[in-house]
Amino acid sequence: MIVPDTSIWIEFLKQNDPVTSRFLPLLKAGKIAVIEPIFAELLYGVRKPNDKELVLSYWQILPKLDFENGSMLRASEFANNQNFHSLGVGLMDAAIMQPVINSGYQLWTLDKKVLGVLDTTNRFD
Repeated sequence: MIVPDTSIWIEFLKQNDPVTSRFLPLLKAGKIAVIEPIFAELLYGVRKPNDKELVLSYWQILPKLDFENGSMLRASEFANNQNFHSLGVGLMDAAIMQPVINSGYQLWTLDKKVLGVLDTTNRFD
């Protein structure tokens, strides 16, 4: 499964290529999963009611990675152990990466700092 991060979702929702042309086949094949922090960022950025409804519709229908009580604390420990602070990788990125890595999924991102710390097995290129 592939977890597109916020930057990928924004490109997809704006229907910008090359993201959209790669995203649609994965979506149709059932290979896209979501996680709460990414959708929280997306919802935070919406300005129109129709955009909010669209984002929430994807949230409702797509498979979700677990993000339960204590997830942010575990992400903080993960980030500290990986020395992410000195690499310019933030806590929200760690909160997304840790469950993706633990589940054996791949993260699809445009963030160069995140790409720099992800193992190739956990990165969708």
